[in-house]
Amino acid sequence: MSQIDFRRIDVDQYDPDSFISKEDLTPPCKPVSAAEQQQVATEIRGAISRGEAKAALPIALDFAPYGGDDKVKDAHLKSVIEVLSATKSAEIPSVVKALNKEQQDVLIKYLYKAMGSPQGQSQGVGAILLAWYEKTVDITGQGAVVRYMSDRRTV
Repeated sequence: MSQIDFRRIDVDQYDPDSFISKEDLTPPCKPVSAAEQQQVATEIRGAISRGEAKAALPIALDFAPYGGDDKVKDAHLKSVIEVLSATKSAEIPSVVKALNKEQQDVLIKYLYKAMGSPQGQSQGVGAILLAWYEKTVDITGQGAVVRYMSDRRTV
């Protein structure tokens, strides 16, 4: 008789239904080209130059390039930081309240990404990001942070 103890073999590891890959966990995202991002960035800069930072933020948040490569994502992060920097600190609560729940969640994603990137840590942008984060979490609660942490899509 064999020396194998069959009670200790994990037979579930051979079940094809129990295997989940990383691609299965990530929701499908539409690919985003650099030209599309450039067009949105131009629209955002135009709104900022007209003094309409309140209108520029929803445009930036609705175009989160989940399916883009890192260059597209970094370029869009730069556009979002421009909008956040152009908004007066007294207007932040009203701007955040005007956003829908999905846009608020995307804003939290961009705040975390900006705080972790070199773009967000340069020339006083960090203080602006912390002010946005504080006021956004005051309005949205901790739910937006939890949704950011559990979402597999990255901006």
